[in-house]
This record gives sequence, C-alpha cells and structure tokens, in this order.
Amino acid sequence: MRTSLLILLAFAFVPAASAAGPWLGTATNGVGFTAVVRGGTTVVADGSHSLSIPGKWGIPRVTLNNGVGGLSADGRTLVLGQADVLHPNGDLVKSSSFAVLSTKPMRLRQTVTIKGDFGFDALSPHGRTVYLIQRSSAENLSQYRVRAYDLVEKRLLSRVVADKRQRDWLMEGYPVARTASPGGRWVYTLYSNPNNYPFVHALDTVSRTAVCVGIPLNWTTAETTIDSSTLSVKGNELVLSSGYVLDRTTFKVTKT
Repeated sequence: MRTSLLILLAFAFVPAASAAGPWLGTATNGVGFTAVVRGGTTVVADGSHSLSIPGKWGIPRVTLNNGVGGLSADGRTLVLGQADVLHPNGDLVKSSSFAVLSTKPMRLRQTVTIKGDFGFDALSPHGRTVYLIQRSSAENLSQYRVRAYDLVEKRLLSRVVADKRQRDWLMEGYPVARTASPGGRWVYTLYSNPNNYPFVHALDTVSRTAVCVGIPLNWTTAETTIDSSTLSVKGNELVLSSGYVLDRTTFKVTKT
C-alpha cells in the first residue's frame, strides 16, 4: 500500500527525530527557525539571533509531507519537541517534554514535562494553549487523542478535545496536509485512514473544541489522491486539492 511506503519513507528521512504513530517527531528547521543539537544542548536561531538551551530539541513535524509547526500565529511563542525520543519495541514512553520559548526577545520560557506519550499538534494564536497528540495504544500506532495544555496555568486539561457531535468517532489515521485560518484560530488537518474514510480534523484552538469531517472517498481507489492532497482556506471554504470543498461554518462537504 502506498501509504505504508510513505510512512516508512517519512520516518526514514526525519533528521535527529523519532516517529510514533500520528506524532511524527522533529526537524532541524522550519517556521523561520533552526534547532540544531550540539552535544547535550540545542542552538535555536532565527537568522538574526540565537539561543542555546539545555537538552535535545527540534521543530515539531505535523504532517507526513514534511509540514512543520510549533510557532504561534502572533509569532511570539515557539514550542519545540524532544529530538531524542525512543520507543523500544513500540512501547509507550512514560513521560514527554517540550521546550517553550519566547521569540521577542528569544528566551526559554518554560520546560513542560507530562506523564504519558505525547507529541506536539498545534498552538493557539497567542500561545496560551498547546495542543498535544496522545498515543493511546501501543498496538495501534494510528490511534490517538488530542489534549490541551494550558501554558499559563501550567496544567494538562483533563478533557479530551473531541467532536461532541460524534462521541463514537475513533480518531485514527496519519496527517498528510495542514493549513490554518487567517489569524490561526482554526487549524485544519487532513488525515489518511486506511481503515475508513479520510477525514479533516478542524481544531478550534481558542475554544478548545474540534470537529471531525469524513471525506467520502473510497480508500482503495483514492489513496494516492489523499496522500498528495493540499489544503487551502478561501474565504468561508476549506478547499482540498483532491476535489472537495468543506464549508467552514456548516462543515458540509461538497465535490467540486
């Protein structure tokens, strides 16, 4: 299956990173920054300024097609993921850490450590809330939950960020494309799902809610189309290059 090959290739070419399920590890550059590990420290730079911080960190990857994230929409908060995470035998890790930087001026604001197996997903526009992918199964790497961590109150919120309209929806798949609304409030991620329809995960990073919308494509005939799809916001529509449009208000999907 092409998706399996794509996953393997993406994992193979991630520099200084590991990948586990929907959490894809880290990169050394992206979103206007570089993060280069040198011994037991990481040098973070934006082209004009640099900062050395303890530990091994990287720019979070957010899609299989080399998309990266970690920078808030206002450009003032940068979240880095661990660049040396190992999953021996596919087991879940017992704790996960993230480095939170202020960019203007560049400084280490805090290091977040959480019990459990977590990876970066998204940030709210002004960097108050960081959204995390939590691996929920050591047996099935593509199953996950989305959680919210309040960087001001310094706590992981107990409620899972999920689509309240579909309580039985199983979050399962791999992210292949991503875009955000102007201002960064909504983050849209297209997931391939070899066990079901592909879907768009629409995350409201301000209200800490999400909507999942299935894309009515037959996986066996459309996997190539989905894997190479791109997303773009055009007014009140989310346009999929695979030939579908999602109304961003009603979440109705139509074929173009």
